[in-house]
Amino acid sequence: MPEERSPEELAAEAEGMTHADMGPPQEELSSPDEGEFLEETLLPSTVENATLEPGSTHTWGSLTFRVEGPFWGGWMAALQDGQGLLVRPGYKAELLEGLGHHRLLPRLVYSGPEGTALEALEGEPLYRPLPLSVALGVVQPLAQLVYFLELKGLALVDLEPQSLRQTPEGPKLALPPRLARLGEPPPKVWRPGYTPPEVLAETTLSGKSGVYLLGALLFELLTGSPLPAEGPSELLLSGLRPPGLPQALARMLAPAEVRATPQEALGLLKRLAQPREVGVVLELGEATTVGLNPGRQHNQDAYAYRLERVQSEFGRTLLLRACVCDGMGGMAAGERASQAAAEGFIAGEPPHPLDDPKAQAEWGVRLAWAANQAVLEALGGLDGGCTLSGVVLWGDRYTLAHVGDSRVYLWRGERLRRLTRDHSLVGVLVESGALSPEEAQRHPDRNQVLRSLGNLRRPQEGYVETLEETMGQVADTLQPGEVLLLLSDGVWGEVEEARMAAIMAQARSPQAAAEALVGAAIEAGAPDNATALLIFRRS
Repeated sequence: MPEERSPEELAAEAEGMTHADMGPPQEELSSPDEGEFLEETLLPSTVENATLEPGSTHTWGSLTFRVEGPFWGGWMAALQDGQGLLVRPGYKAELLEGLGHHRLLPRLVYSGPEGTALEALEGEPLYRPLPLSVALGVVQPLAQLVYFLELKGLALVDLEPQSLRQTPEGPKLALPPRLARLGEPPPKVWRPGYTPPEVLAETTLSGKSGVYLLGALLFELLTGSPLPAEGPSELLLSGLRPPGLPQALARMLAPAEVRATPQEALGLLKRLAQPREVGVVLELGEATTVGLNPGRQHNQDAYAYRLERVQSEFGRTLLLRACVCDGMGGMAAGERASQAAAEGFIAGEPPHPLDDPKAQAEWGVRLAWAANQAVLEALGGLDGGCTLSGVVLWGDRYTLAHVGDSRVYLWRGERLRRLTRDHSLVGVLVESGALSPEEAQRHPDRNQVLRSLGNLRRPQEGYVETLEETMGQVADTLQPGEVLLLLSDGVWGEVEEARMAAIMAQARSPQAAAEALVGAAIEAGAPDNATALLIFRRS
């Protein structure tokens, strides 16, 4: 069973996912009404419930209502003191009741041994077919619900498409969906064109069942017809437009073992809602120096970047990999290590797809471990290693991979914001409050690094730091006018942040800024190698 958390915590987690993968949320998640079942056999809207005759009055607990007539699928329209209700005797609402109230679902008015009463929903039916943008506006909030339910240990098994209503607050369901617990066999249910194959086969449920329903609903909203009884085919999906839509539906309607997860479905829908090539224009600045120390014969700093346009089903997307490494070791060992790491970080082909921020961040970590392996091979058993501060930029979204005491800063709003922590002895002392940043600058052990590439032969979880550890988010967006600064300690260790900020404010280009930062390190004495690599988003 999943760890028990409050609906508020789960809703917050589901909404956080929506912000990294889909942009700003449409509304805050509430929690669903109790997850009960639609019916195993579809009932037409004309079916009346024999126990609730139109015109009759009933009292359930403290609720007294007058029946008006049939609504849909066994539910009856009713009135209580002028308030519209939907009532159904014998309907158990335990699962939805345990979730509280969710913004997409009708409000639960009464649930007891007699049955269930819901607040009637004010809204217009959704007439099919719909334009893609409108259809996505309906399905995306439902995808948030499916993800929310998965976090709570529940799966969406069935919903009544005709109960969808468009309200001033967005799309809502007039009737509750049918839910079941994850890991359990599904209830018996069949809805032509909607029921997931694993539900028909009565196999163990997962959150992917809800993803199939989302794909089936999106297909019907766009075409005006449900999926055929035999399910989707490549020929059927290939007739849909625009490019990217057939591929997204194919993943959402695939067999359960290869179907998109609720989290992946959120990313697919987000990309469909924004099917554009991000108009990102980057300008890079770079500078490095061996420094002024006569004892340093080699520049043990290294940097590299690789900028390309990558084709995906949603169009061509800009991809940048960039890093700064600071070598450690006797004589040329540090230089060899840092160069191998830099080349290793930008090598290899990107995985597919990178549309999900988490997948992008995980790839950055794998690139860091590939750089680690390159260091081990380059050194061939010699003592040595290096730091690495790397950036992966996909479109306008960036993630980090960081080991050691090189740094990444963000220039935003005329201010420098540090995005990485120093994996060094003085870094730990500063974090614990034992040293001030000023004292750390003069500490005799300020160059003692606690993490480095070439130190471990096997990947270790948590060793490579990401943006999530430092900023509490998997990825962030690089806005026009902003700059990412990748700096070795030869720059930030000699140039105070206030001075770096002044340089950034005055520089006319990222190249001028990079040269000025390294120049400031030289002015300060440059006892170490110094490197600056700047990534400026022009538009």
